[in-house]
Formats: sequence, structure tokens, C-alpha cells
Amino acid sequence: VKIERRPLLLVEAKAGDATVSLVLQNAETIRLVREDGSAVSVANLAVGDRVLGSIAEGGRHFGIAVAETILEK
Repeated sequence: VKIERRPLLLVEAKAGDATVSLVLQNAETIRLVREDGSAVSVANLAVGDRVLGSIAEGGRHFGIAVAETILEK
């Protein structure tokens, strides 16, 4: 068993009328893509930065669609 503690970062964004969120590892090597196609490390993101994304229906686990039910209270 290997257990590691890693700092996480909550990234919230607006996509049209929807608000979306991602939980990413807060590390220099984790990158998103800016509108101009350049990479930006999540460690260097600032409020108001614009990045590319894709909205898909349903849940995903490591990029593969899965059937899920989420209840938030």
C-alpha cells in the first residue's frame, strides 16, 4: 500500500450558463490549455484566467464515461 498526501486545488469556471468545477493536484506539472493554445500550470492560475474545456453529460472516471448518481445536500 502506498499512501501519499498531495495538495489539491479547486478550479471553478463558467461555461455559458453553467458553473463547473475541477479538483486538480496543485503541482507545476499539471497544466491546462489557454485560449491561444499555450499551456498554463495550475500553480500559476489566477482569478479571471481563461482556459479551454469541454462539457460532457454524465460522470467520468479517468476520462471514461460512467453511470453515476450524485446527491449533494
